[in-house]
Amino acid sequence: MDLKKLSKKERKALIIRLMKEQLVAQRGLLHFWRELTNQAAQIDTGYVAQHLVSLVTSIKGSHMRGKGDDLQDGSEVKSANFLDSLDKKGAIAPRWNFSSNSETQMLSFLKVPFIYLVSLDSTEADHIRIRIWKLNPREHVDFNRRYKKWMRMKGYPKLKNASRPAINFQLFPPRNKTLEDFARHGNGREDGFAPLQIKLEGVEGCTKILHLEEDSAGELQVTTLVCD
Repeated sequence: MDLKKLSKKERKALIIRLMKEQLVAQRGLLHFWRELTNQAAQIDTGYVAQHLVSLVTSIKGSHMRGKGDDLQDGSEVKSANFLDSLDKKGAIAPRWNFSSNSETQMLSFLKVPFIYLVSLDSTEADHIRIRIWKLNPREHVDFNRRYKKWMRMKGYPKLKNASRPAINFQLFPPRNKTLEDFARHGNGREDGFAPLQIKLEGVEGCTKILHLEEDSAGELQVTTLVCD
């Protein structure tokens, strides 16, 4: 099957099939085991998100198991999973992590063709919701400026002074069960950054390319699909 030759109708059907098999069914199975073992039921959706982005964009992966580019064109895929992610205090704080251990890797996030931001969360009615935003790190002004500021203030100093460098720019996705259309960075602390809302829709350099939502009957529906 050639990804690039799939019709929009075929692509929608495969997106729903992927999410039913790899998310909905797995969550149901894990919930049974959670009750028995008292272990977390959250699914590691990182690789599932990469499959999903490839299906939406027609861009295949690099087949490198996380050690190479997420997509063959060099683009990055970041996923944040709110589903079943409560911590001991009842908080939910998934994030999109931009981890680096070298200056080259840190700078690469401004050079990749696109960054695909995947969010798996719930609607106010507690239905599954999956969204993907396609962000151009050179054209999105707020993201570009904040990332460069973070590099100056945090990235370069940590890389220079640490014996085993490890840095991470953390971008918080829209809050669970809300209609927010922006990511967040900065906590306003004295040694941190002023809170910033980074728009993901209706702004140059970023657009929503997938919106999939569970309906009242428990069926998954694709309401937005933007194919290049």
